[in-house]
Amino acid sequence: MKLKYYFLSLVLATSCGFAFTSCDDDDEVVPVVEVPELTFDSDALRVKIGEENKAALPIATGGGQYNAFSLDESIAKATLGEDGIVYVEGLKNGNTYVVVSDAAGNYKRYPVSVYTTEAMTLSHENYSFVTPLGISSSSSECAVVLGNGGYTVETDNEKVRASINSETGVITMTATSGRDEYVAIVTVTDCSNLTASINVTVTPTFDAFTASEIEDIKAKTKNDYYIMSNQFTQNINYDLRYYGEQYHTWKDADNGDGTHTFGLWEGYGNGYYDYGGHYVIYPQGTAVDQEVAAKYEFKYNSGNYNPKYELDGTAKIIKDDATSKIVIWWNVDLENEVISRGWIVKMK
Repeated sequence: MKLKYYFLSLVLATSCGFAFTSCDDDDEVVPVVEVPELTFDSDALRVKIGEENKAALPIATGGGQYNAFSLDESIAKATLGEDGIVYVEGLKNGNTYVVVSDAAGNYKRYPVSVYTTEAMTLSHENYSFVTPLGISSSSSECAVVLGNGGYTVETDNEKVRASINSETGVITMTATSGRDEYVAIVTVTDCSNLTASINVTVTPTFDAFTASEIEDIKAKTKNDYYIMSNQFTQNINYDLRYYGEQYHTWKDADNGDGTHTFGLWEGYGNGYYDYGGHYVIYPQGTAVDQEVAAKYEFKYNSGNYNPKYELDGTAKIIKDDATSKIVIWWNVDLENEVISRGWIVKMK
């Protein structure tokens, strides 16, 4: 019995073998088709804003029947044309990705940059500042007229500082004059790495005050005192305003030696601890609007801890009427490229 089953198994096995061989012989050979990888002709697509500027997605190889969508449709949108080509339209400045698929199930994320212009335009190619020696002047007149947003700005001279509103393109520049005229280059760059420059010419004047500043000082309606100097500005003005006139004594009198003193000093006057102050000493009998050689004396608070400083220069009484007396003064320091200046206003 066992021998019967053995032969039956052998026959079946042989039959199956023939059957398989027969099937292999009868089937047609199906060729293997390779689907190409989804690739592009460039690393990224730059598209100018506007429907008229929409660009075809540069697909180099792929499985056909392409489709795509934008990851940020506020910047760009992707559409499939009747010709089977994917087109990208730029809507606003910025960067995003378009996700592309094909019939073979391939997906790729492709970068898209949207821009407004190929060339940046600024409101000015040249701009000029005229400022008193060592004194800063600011302007926000310059701006980007045409660009792609995301603006940054830099200058090639530390005496000209610049900042820019990254969205509106308004440029704020602050220039400090030196002893000699100079030109600085202010360069603006946008998010597309386009650049444009302004040649900024900074010319010094050795007049300590502009006409408009003189008028502003004349218009003051309360006692006021100010000094601007490289060494003394912050502390002396702080002392005078913090301690106030209650700790100071006004003086407007001849000194008996052909000079006149105008200003305010310490209230305690004990020679050890006082509250500082400043005077202008000029020739007795000086008339309004007459420029005269003068001396400024100024001192921080705390008596012997801070010495009294003296600075030679020029003074002018710009107003002396029934309402107020105002004296301005200045010192031109060419070596250090600065004008120290100040004023004293005493209401009557």
